[in-house]
Amino acid sequence: MNVVIVSDEPVLAELARRPLEPLGHAVVHLTSAAELEARLAELAPRAALFARRLPDRSLADTIAMLRRYELEPIAAIVVGTAADRGLARAVAADGFLQVPFSDAEVLEIVGATTRARRLVLLADDSPMIHRYTVPILEDEGFDVVSAHDGAEAIALARTHQPDLVITDVEMPKLDGYAVCKAIKGDPATAHVPVMICSSLGEAADLERGFDAGADDYLVKPVVPVELSTRVRALVQGSLPASRERVLVVDDSPAQRHYVADCLARQGFEVATAEDGQQALAKAQAWRPALVVSDYEMPVMSGFELVHALRRDRELRQIPVIMLTARDSKRDMAQMRAAGATGYLVKPFSQDKCVAMVERTLAERRLLAYKEASALFISEGARAAAEERASSGEMLAVRADERTLSVMFSDLVGFTPMSATLTPYQLIALLNDYFDVMCPVVKQHGGDIDKFIGDAIMAIFDEVRGLAPAPERAVRAALAMQRAMADFNANRTIKLAMRIGINTGPVIRGDLGSRAFRRDYTVIGDTVNQANRYEAKCPVGAVLVSRSTRDALGTRARATEVPGLQLKGVGVPVTGFVIDGLAEEVAS
Repeated sequence: MNVVIVSDEPVLAELARRPLEPLGHAVVHLTSAAELEARLAELAPRAALFARRLPDRSLADTIAMLRRYELEPIAAIVVGTAADRGLARAVAADGFLQVPFSDAEVLEIVGATTRARRLVLLADDSPMIHRYTVPILEDEGFDVVSAHDGAEAIALARTHQPDLVITDVEMPKLDGYAVCKAIKGDPATAHVPVMICSSLGEAADLERGFDAGADDYLVKPVVPVELSTRVRALVQGSLPASRERVLVVDDSPAQRHYVADCLARQGFEVATAEDGQQALAKAQAWRPALVVSDYEMPVMSGFELVHALRRDRELRQIPVIMLTARDSKRDMAQMRAAGATGYLVKPFSQDKCVAMVERTLAERRLLAYKEASALFISEGARAAAEERASSGEMLAVRADERTLSVMFSDLVGFTPMSATLTPYQLIALLNDYFDVMCPVVKQHGGDIDKFIGDAIMAIFDEVRGLAPAPERAVRAALAMQRAMADFNANRTIKLAMRIGINTGPVIRGDLGSRAFRRDYTVIGDTVNQANRYEAKCPVGAVLVSRSTRDALGTRARATEVPGLQLKGVGVPVTGFVIDGLAEEVAS
């Protein structure tokens, strides 16, 4: 590898050259930026070490010139005292070498800045987490070095100079909070972003993480796409939060600038307002992710602003951090009652302000993720995931046997019909259909287990205070068939549906890979036969098994269908088409 040292001080060049040349690196000493520019094509360096001052050109202009070099990228390393570390960041250098330095430190910084692939340090005491996470990161193009306790993580961070540290919280020797504080407190590693990745997901846990200096906080179980996105954002120097909008409201220009400045330097997109009324108008037009507001202001106070935001349907979910000189329990209770998410008591440091903003936005992202994920997984699966997250037993498997009712609904002739539709028309039609049918299932206490193409699989378990599961399943099925008529009323394409219901013992539990993807679902002969009853059901009807019919008692009006041959069942069975179900008489 070719390395250039640009300095008018020969001593610096000799000290930096000493550890590099014995390893086969070609080192050239240049005395000016002009000489470097003239010989760039000839030398083709992979790294350039710069003294903090050059005789003929500013450091910022020289590094900008390197960035315009069209061939192989050149790592720019600034060499200086501890006070020059900020200069290195300001001129967008790739690395900083503090004098006095050892031979090992020269090799470490040159190696770290010229790596073809970014390096991630993963600290976790679980071998399963390493087996699961390392391939995800490697597939994204990162090199990974592993640590299995907190002390090892700190040592590896110092020697390897990673581009990112991902750390668990609960580890031997030192926990993740201590790891984060140590990395951020060491000038040699303070610039390294740290992501805490833990099953501890309560607000207090996130606050401790950001107070320790974490740049991001991810709650296990981790979705690979989410991990990849957040890792890329951190390594590239732009947290997801750095693209979020923050509205700062204060009638004091000095205080407004103090808060806005520290947030803007963290990469947030910041707007300001002088009072609550102006802030409300800006919030309606700008849609910030967070509002940081003073409490006492003219025209409209912070208290009144929170009330106004909470009354607005479009703005009520925006979190608000209140800035106040009041710190009595009564004042705090009043702010919480108004809907403030958090508060900072004046005077406060900029670090405290940034930590509070980061924590609040992280909680908001976590809540948004939970709300969005609720659309993609069943209630049972969501409850199982939350139970695992709260207990910390992420690799445990739950399984039990119970008796419940299973419903399958399926559209008739939909496969050939779908061949005549464009992909968008097909998805739009199915989603419109599901939008009508799924609420019916939910209204009767059913859990939508999954969609199988155009089919719905729903589970009805016994729930205290509700009618028995077979009755609720049948009432839902009859209501779905009635709803189909309204669905078809003004449509060119008319849909028809069959519904099958079976009641009996099932195995319900976690099915799938321990580390990659699991589904909390039901399996067993009862499930298979429910699907078979649907296949034998007349179009537009509801066909149930004998066990379901018997559970309905005298309230059901049913037509017996004998001699049904179900796939996988050795002898013919009798099914029942439900014609109606009497309303339960109140006692």
